[in-house]
Amino acid sequence: MSPIRKIIYHASSTEFKRYFWAGSLTFLTDFLILFVLTELVGINYLWSNLAGVLVGVGMSYLLCIKWVFKDRRYNRVALEFSLFALTCLIGLILNEALMWVIVEFGGIHYLISKVIVTAAIFVFNFFFKKVLLFQ
Repeated sequence: MSPIRKIIYHASSTEFKRYFWAGSLTFLTDFLILFVLTELVGINYLWSNLAGVLVGVGMSYLLCIKWVFKDRRYNRVALEFSLFALTCLIGLILNEALMWVIVEFGGIHYLISKVIVTAAIFVFNFFFKKVLLFQ
């Protein structure tokens, strides 16, 4: 089976469903941090988003290695987490840039923007993590 077919197969499997639920839990935590830091503490939404995403990276890593993906490609945590963080860094850059564009140029509220951006980056993250980190 080709690598593309394997990814498509896994997208309809339990792994993808678990990734969806893990991502949902991570998103709720990220979203709550964004809201609290922006609305209650008064921090700019982009800094609040950064804090939420960073907490989400740690949560996501733990959920992915413990519950989502069955087979890990690497048995060295330092290498695995570095690659995981790299995929998350790319996602973070996209997240911040898209939120900024949607809020500043689209005139959309930052919380609605967060939902839109998260949906777009969700699929990106699944495929990159699956290809780079898990078999």
